Amino acid sequence: MRAVGQYRARQGSTLAAAVTYYAFLSFFPMLALAFAAVGAISAYAPDARQSLEQGLQAVLPGMIGAGQGRLSLSTIESAAAPVAGLGGLAVLYSGLGWIGNMRSALQAMFDTPLRDRPGFVTGYARDLVVLVVIGVVLVLGVALTGLVTGFSTRIAEFIGLQTGLAWLLQALSLALGVLASTVLFTVMFRLLAEPPVSAGAVRSGALLGGVSFEVLKQASTWLLASTTRQPAFQAFGIALILLVWIYYFSRVVMFAAAWARTARSPGAVKG
Repeated sequence: MRAVGQYRARQGSTLAAAVTYYAFLSFFPMLALAFAAVGAISAYAPDARQSLEQGLQAVLPGMIGAGQGRLSLSTIESAAAPVAGLGGLAVLYSGLGWIGNMRSALQAMFDTPLRDRPGFVTGYARDLVVLVVIGVVLVLGVALTGLVTGFSTRIAEFIGLQTGLAWLLQALSLALGVLASTVLFTVMFRLLAEPPVSAGAVRSGALLGGVSFEVLKQASTWLLASTTRQPAFQAFGIALILLVWIYYFSRVVMFAAAWARTARSPGAVKG
């Protein structure tokens, strides 16, 4: 209840909506750059593309594939190299805008004391470093999930576990997803908000965010299956789903921050 009160008092849904705008703009150029990078290293790591696809399917369940109303990775991959330069500029604009808005939103949610804002060049350089760090953490999490899922499936098929212990692979995938998301939330809180709370409170909020993110992913699988034949989905396609998806992810981030802010752990700031 304390977290709900903090979320409402700081207008968490409105903050999430502001963050969603730049996050949505940066999604497609970031995806194009990711495939451009994968294409460059595919000669040395043939499984890189498959691992990226598996990781994206885990993060965006039901949105990736060649079916109707899904995001075709083959199309993006074929155009990734020509648009890599333009995609880089788009990522800088939208990505830095996303980082700046996410920083302001998290600072508001954590009640972080306002400090002197750095200069124009210094501020953009700082946000660029944070964007790279968060991007690396996210890419590593996606790659790890894809690699472990792929290897675990092969091992299970080799030793004949695919029939009776399929739930074990599902549990492993969920656990890895929660772990990767928890690390991502921790990095975001620490680098962007510099929260005036204890490390235990930050871990508590990050864990809640990781678990909530996994619940959101599982719920979206069912939701997408039930909306594929709806007129709105047919009219707007994957863009509508991505917009809603990013918005609710941003709300999860805001509520996890509110939870960490109001957590009663040793050393946490009260008030």
